[in-house]
Amino acid sequence: MRTMSYYLTRKFMEAIFGSSAGKYSLPIIGVGRTKRGVSYSIKIPGASSRDISRTLWRLRRAKVIEFYEEGEKVKIILTEIGKKRILRYKLEDMKIKKPKKWDGSWCIVAFDIPESKKVARNALDQKMKELGLLPFQKSLWIYPYECKDEIDFIANFFEVGKYVHYIVTKNITNDELLRQRFNLV
Repeated sequence: MRTMSYYLTRKFMEAIFGSSAGKYSLPIIGVGRTKRGVSYSIKIPGASSRDISRTLWRLRRAKVIEFYEEGEKVKIILTEIGKKRILRYKLEDMKIKKPKKWDGSWCIVAFDIPESKKVARNALDQKMKELGLLPFQKSLWIYPYECKDEIDFIANFFEVGKYVHYIVTKNITNDELLRQRFNLV
């Protein structure tokens, strides 16, 4: 179960930096300085200014964001740690788009990830299962729709991209069972 802190952190980062960290040319927001410190003009539905202030403090302490003074303004920028956190949010929300009509191609994901990267291998397996891919063999997964971008993103996120291979084929022997499993009959 996610906490209010998680919700606020995520909403705050999406509100300021957007939900795509893939672009890394992130917008920078300005905040003002008052006698009591820094004031924020950030509004997040369901969050008080005190909640937002605590979230900013927590993100700064965790080195997710940094404050820079530029004249009379204070700017907030995303650090490398923050970029990784936004990528994690993107990973959590990922879904594979299914076209209206199947083109008859099978997408196969094959990998041979070393034992030293077992945690990443298990995470990759879990995410592919969540996305609806079907295990064909131990390190071979199959899906009837294009999913290369999603698989590349996941593999690179877990830093195992060089061990993961993507294959597209029109023919698989005895694919009737697969068609049934994916409701393609």
